[in-house]
Amino acid sequence: MKKKIGIFDSGVGGLNVLSDLIEHYPNEDFLYLADTANCPYGLKSAEEVKLITENNIRFLEGQNVKAIIIACNTATSHSYNIKANVPIIRIIEPTANNALKVGKRIAVLATNLTITSNAYQKFIPNAIGIKGSVLVELAENGKAGFPETQFIIDNLLAPVKGRIDTIILGCTHFTLFTEHIKKALGNVNIVDSSLSIKDVIKDIVEESEDHGVVELLTTGDSTSLNLNFFNKEYKSINHIDI
Repeated sequence: MKKKIGIFDSGVGGLNVLSDLIEHYPNEDFLYLADTANCPYGLKSAEEVKLITENNIRFLEGQNVKAIIIACNTATSHSYNIKANVPIIRIIEPTANNALKVGKRIAVLATNLTITSNAYQKFIPNAIGIKGSVLVELAENGKAGFPETQFIIDNLLAPVKGRIDTIILGCTHFTLFTEHIKKALGNVNIVDSSLSIKDVIKDIVEESEDHGVVELLTTGDSTSLNLNFFNKEYKSINHIDI
């Protein structure tokens, strides 16, 4: 029996990861958990995020998945002591490796808690951290493309403009603001953590002739989950309590 790959994030940001994986592995089954009841993670304490992350991992283990992708940089940065009976794929290290391939003067735009954890500096010691939790709520509320969003991002990135050659989108929500970030910074490399997972799950993916099935779960209100940008086919979306 074909097993699913489990994925979780604090909300809609991880759907950017899921979308990329569906494109590369269309025959794979995925179970996505949007933990919107606890969103945003980046303004919580480290202890809270550790507990939430472990609870989400245990839930997905209980769904008999074959692997768990933590599609959240904040959860990843507080997950390294958590073990599971299936492989856990964490988003930070492959993202950092991708950035080191293209840049030398690197900044990380991530949630406040990811930045204070120095999780990216473990792999890129000189990376400049930019606290961007303000952008998570904008993403959850579908504010990409708005002039006021551009104003916020311009001000957020002004201290590093002209100082860096590469910026890491160290929160999967921030994929939605790629065009804003390009306008704010000009000609820099953009390394999107949402696109970093596909190469590290090759050994987990199974050959199958069946079209993959995608199921969505949310710990919040399933009718309020912003799926406007998610153009992939999915079987169902359901509320669950963890």
